[in-house]
This record gives sequence, C-alpha cells and structure tokens, in this order.
Amino acid sequence: MFKHQTRKIKPTRRSVSGVISYKKKPLAYESTLERDFIIYHAFRDDVKNITPQPIRIPFSKNGRTYHYTPDYYVELDAKSGKSFIAEVKPKSEWQLNWRDWSDKWKEAIRYCKENGIRFIIFDEDRIRHDALDNINFLRAYETVSVSKQEVEAILADIKQRGITTVDYILARYFKSALYRPDGQVLVWHLMANKQIGFDVWGDIKDPQMEVWHVE
Repeated sequence: MFKHQTRKIKPTRRSVSGVISYKKKPLAYESTLERDFIIYHAFRDDVKNITPQPIRIPFSKNGRTYHYTPDYYVELDAKSGKSFIAEVKPKSEWQLNWRDWSDKWKEAIRYCKENGIRFIIFDEDRIRHDALDNINFLRAYETVSVSKQEVEAILADIKQRGITTVDYILARYFKSALYRPDGQVLVWHLMANKQIGFDVWGDIKDPQMEVWHVE
C-alpha cells in the first residue's frame, strides 16, 4: 500500500536518529524506541515490508486543518492478519499528551478502518521484550567467521531431521568440551541469519532449545 516515505528523517539534537539496513535499503529512525521497533519487526518472517513516514493524514482541530504523519507502515503476510500503521511513542509521552493528540489519532483509526488495516500505538511495553533482547544478542553473531563445511553439514542434518535441539548439534559436531563454545557461536550465527528456525521468544542460551529446518 505505502512504498515510499512522505517526509525525510533528518538528524536531530533532541533524539537519537540513524538508519538500519532492511532488505538492502536504509530504514530511518528518530529515536532509540523507533530503532528497537524496526529491529524487532525487521526480524519477523511475516513482515513483508516496512515504510517510514508512509502517509500524511489530514485532520481537523479547533476549526483548522492539520496533517498527521504516522511513524511506520508495516506490511504483513496475509496469513498473519492485517497490516498496520504504527505510531511509536514513549508511554510517559503519549499518556501525558493523549488528549491533545486524540484528534489526529481518531482520524488515523478511521482512515485505517476504511483501508482494511490497523492503527497501533507502540510504546516500551509493546517493543522492549524478550524477543527483542534475543535479537539484539544474536546481532553480535551475524557476521562472525564460521566454517562453511560445518554449516553445510549441520543444515543438511537439521533438514533431514526436520526438528532437533541445540544440544544435539553440539554433542554431534562439537563433542569435545574445548570446542563447545565454537559450536554455540555457530548455532547463534545460524539463528542470527535465520538459516535455522527457532522460537525468538524462548531462551536461546538453553541447550534444549529446539531448532528446525527452514526453506
């Protein structure tokens, strides 16, 4: 629905701004909360696309017309439900200003209903959770050097089994306690690059965590 952003995000002294690479393109954010929002949703398999500053929605207040630009549009796979427009705000900020912002948000809700999508306000409670902690942990292992031969053997084994555990992989391919840490790093590397499936909400440091083959 929304492929291009309507407002360019520029560096600001009031907050932390920057970009995150998403599908080989830079995705801009204006705060650490927006950054964390992107990190989590970019990792989700059911997210097809994320567009910052996707649309300008007109709304009336005190007899005047203004324009509201939401933070992001997240397009989901049809099997996962409705795509949504996201407003990313700290809880303390939206709780303090919700009366003042209610006009534009009501119009955003109306617009989304008319277009078959949702409007969601994301604060710390919706963004900073166990899954985000796991993703941030795994990011450190995304580009580590690993053995191509070991990766191919492990992926082939998991494909044949369909589903197994981290402990099985370590026990079979890294039998010596001396090499167990290297094996764990390799597993986290596969998770970080989504070469194997796993529960992103689970304990990724648990050897009994299940992993499975992905297409």
